[in-house]
Amino acid sequence: MGIIDYNYQHPRVVVAEFGLADVTSGEELAVIKLPAGAVITGGHVKTLEAWDSTSTDVIDVGDDGDGDRYLDGGNFRAAGAYVALSPTGHAHEGGDLLVTWTSGGGTPSTGRARVVVEYIILGASSGTFG
Repeated sequence: MGIIDYNYQHPRVVVAEFGLADVTSGEELAVIKLPAGAVITGGHVKTLEAWDSTSTDVIDVGDDGDGDRYLDGGNFRAAGAYVALSPTGHAHEGGDLLVTWTSGGGTPSTGRARVVVEYIILGASSGTFG
């Protein structure tokens, strides 16, 4: 007979916004603090204001262990762009979720995006049912 666990938890959702003034091309920016044991189950980056580098604007989303663990080179240049994160099953050690914007050159003057992350915490419980 299998094990039935009646400890359930609600997913947690955290939202952060950042803009051109907050980032430097190729450098990591801490946008969200995750607790130890957090496992990202979903999320996305949504462009609120177009990024206007000469040719491309891409974003990585990751952590200290892997800078593109959840998104590698997502094209978020156009206003309204929606790029999904890829849940990996990785149990976060605790610390910052990082974004890295890479400019395609020129002198960009606009850009703003929202990061939405849904996660659970291993070993946590919102209640016991059964």
